[in-house]
Amino acid sequence: MSIFSTMYRAGAPLLIALLALPALADEPGGLVTGSFGDQPLELTVAPELSGATVIGNYADVSLLAAQMEGDLGPVNLELVINGELPAPSEVALTITFARDMGRNWSGDQDSLTLTLDEFTPGDGIVALKGTLTGQVSGGPASETRPVTFSFDTRLDELD
Repeated sequence: MSIFSTMYRAGAPLLIALLALPALADEPGGLVTGSFGDQPLELTVAPELSGATVIGNYADVSLLAAQMEGDLGPVNLELVINGELPAPSEVALTITFARDMGRNWSGDQDSLTLTLDEFTPGDGIVALKGTLTGQVSGGPASETRPVTFSFDTRLDELD
């Protein structure tokens, strides 16, 4: 057996794995990272509960992300974007803390600023990347807290 055939056999699985990477990158999902007040959060997008509908420049996006571990317990974040791009008329953010039912927080286009870095539909997937900053209100004492979230996601394009 020559050294080249050994290298070929050893490298074949690596080559197959590398060729599969673009296919994995096309799968729905992604991350939302940022902070709620002074608490850092890193949430994983739930692809089966997120999606986007695009008609021309009009977009209707619903994104649900969750963080299951950490001091805050299970945390859900829901982001809704609706309207003509690049400046949609509706932006809504809801953050829910599962351990404390009174700790729900929300904000909308009046208290949040959305910056879209990428919104690219194609082949049944919508690439969505951007930043959301501003304030949310709620909690047990009806407080206001600052939020900053960056998202890098791929969503199913819905009919």
